[in-house]
Amino acid sequence: MANTNRYSMYEIDLPDRPEAVVFVNGILTRDRAGFFWMWKNLVWISSSTAKAEGCVQMKAGICGPKEVIMVSYWRSEADLKQFFRGEAHRRMMQFVLKNPDSLCLYNETYKPWQSGKYSHEPQGMATLYPSFAK
Repeated sequence: MANTNRYSMYEIDLPDRPEAVVFVNGILTRDRAGFFWMWKNLVWISSSTAKAEGCVQMKAGICGPKEVIMVSYWRSEADLKQFFRGEAHRRMMQFVLKNPDSLCLYNETYKPWQSGKYSHEPQGMATLYPSFAK
C-alpha cells in the first residue's frame, strides 16, 4: 500500500502556444471480419503509431471485446498529419477501403489549453513538456 504522505501531485506550465496535440481514436467492430482484423492487427497498429516520428507516447485500452481506444501524444499537428500520409496509416486503411461496413472508426484531435494533474513519472502532456513541471 502506498504511503499517502509521499504521494505528490504536480501540474505542468504549458507554453503560451503549445504545438503538441492529443489524438484519440477508436475502433468498434461491426461484423466478424472487422472483429478478426482488429484483434489480428491491434499490436501492430499500436507499435507502428508509437514508433512514428513525432509520437511521444501512445496508450491503448480495451473497452470490450468489440472496441478499443487509443490515445497518442504528438509533438505537433504537422507530425500527426505526416503519420496520416505514411505507409503505416495507408496499410491500416486498406482493410477499411475493402470492408467499409466492418468497422466503426472515430477520431478526435485536441490541443491542450491547461495542464492536467500528474503524480510520479510524467505521462501524457508531461512527457512533451517536462521542463515545465511545477
